[in-house]
Amino acid sequence: MIVISHRGNLTGIDKKRENNPYYIDECIELGFDVEIDLRVKNDNLYLGHDNAEYKIYLEWLLERKNNLWVHVKEYDALIKILGYKDKIRFFCHESDRYTLLSNGLVWCHDLDNHMNKNCIIPLLSYEQVCAYEQNDFYAVCTDYVYECKSKFIRE
Repeated sequence: MIVISHRGNLTGIDKKRENNPYYIDECIELGFDVEIDLRVKNDNLYLGHDNAEYKIYLEWLLERKNNLWVHVKEYDALIKILGYKDKIRFFCHESDRYTLLSNGLVWCHDLDNHMNKNCIIPLLSYEQVCAYEQNDFYAVCTDYVYECKSKFIRE
């Protein structure tokens, strides 16, 4: 089971950390995968949840491809990354209960049903992490990576 840091957060929401390439690299160095938000502005790639904040390059994505889960936030970003679907894991969604990723896994926002080894679940609040009892899923995306690691990973 994989623990995925939500936008580079480790111990709760930290707006200074979110989608910041420096902190994303820190998470990867600590052994966690990272979900990032990808945008395009003036034909350049950027990270940022609500806005294009941190300019990055395709090479940056490709160098970290084994540890990144790319949330494509807009159509232009989707078109930019579509040619790399065999190299970079990505997904798009707004408010869908289930979203298919480019690698065939399923991002499941409906936490009450259909969990299996192909699902990635978001547990974004500390309360969700504490309350969630199932463990038959592929990965968890969270702002509380250490809590999820100790709760769901049996070493």
